[in-house]
Amino acid sequence: MKKIFVTILAVAALASCSSPYYPEYRPIVSLGAETSNLVVENTEDICRLAIISNVEYNATIISGSEWLSFADTEGTVRIGSGNEAVEFKHLANLNEKRVARLVLSADTRRDTIKIKQKGRTEDFIEIHNNDKELFSMENGTRMPIGWEGGEVSFRLRTSCMDHQLSAWSADETIVNGFKFENGLCTFFVSANDELQPRIVLFQISYIDGWGDKRVLELSIRQAYNEDLAEEE
Repeated sequence: MKKIFVTILAVAALASCSSPYYPEYRPIVSLGAETSNLVVENTEDICRLAIISNVEYNATIISGSEWLSFADTEGTVRIGSGNEAVEFKHLANLNEKRVARLVLSADTRRDTIKIKQKGRTEDFIEIHNNDKELFSMENGTRMPIGWEGGEVSFRLRTSCMDHQLSAWSADETIVNGFKFENGLCTFFVSANDELQPRIVLFQISYIDGWGDKRVLELSIRQAYNEDLAEEE
C-alpha cells in the first residue's frame, strides 16, 4: 500500500511540472542596439550599427529602403544572431535630410532604430534680413503693432516649402489667420480695446526630414488707444 502511494505522488509531481503553474524555464531575450538614432553623412558610404543579442533575430528595414540597404544581403530583411556589427550601404543625399527605420525583432522583443542621413544643406528658419527692422530687440523679438490692428506681413528665410509651414498663436482672438506664400508670412491682428499695451506670442514651425520640429518664436507688442484711455 505504501509503494502504491509513493508511485501516485511521483506521477503527480511530474504532472505538476508541465502544468501552467510550473512553466518550463525560458531564458530572458536580450536584443538591442548601441543607439536608437544613428546619424550618417550625406555622401555615399557604408555605416555600421552594433547589435547586442543572445538569440537569433530579424532586422527589417521598414522605411527608407530606396536609399538604405544591408551591405551583405539583398532585400529588406536580414537574419542575425548574437552580438555583431551590421553594415549598411547608404546612397548620397542631394536634398533635405531624411530618415530610415530599422526594426529588430525576436520572440516578444521589438525595437525600432532610426538611421538619419544629413542633407545637402542645414535646416533653418529665421526672419528675412530686410524685415528684421520690423522687430524690436529691446524686449525680445517683438513686432510693434498699432492699436487698430489689421493685416500684417513679414518675410521669412527658411529651407522648407510654404506648405510645410504652420503657425501657432498664444491668443487666437488677437493673432490669427496665418498664410504663407513665397516666403511671405501674413496674419491678422484684432484691434486693442484694452487700456494698456498687450503682448502676444506666436510661433512659425515645420517638421524637418528627421521628424523634429523646428520653431521660430516671435511676438507682437500692440499699442493701446490713448484717446480711449483719456476718455476713461
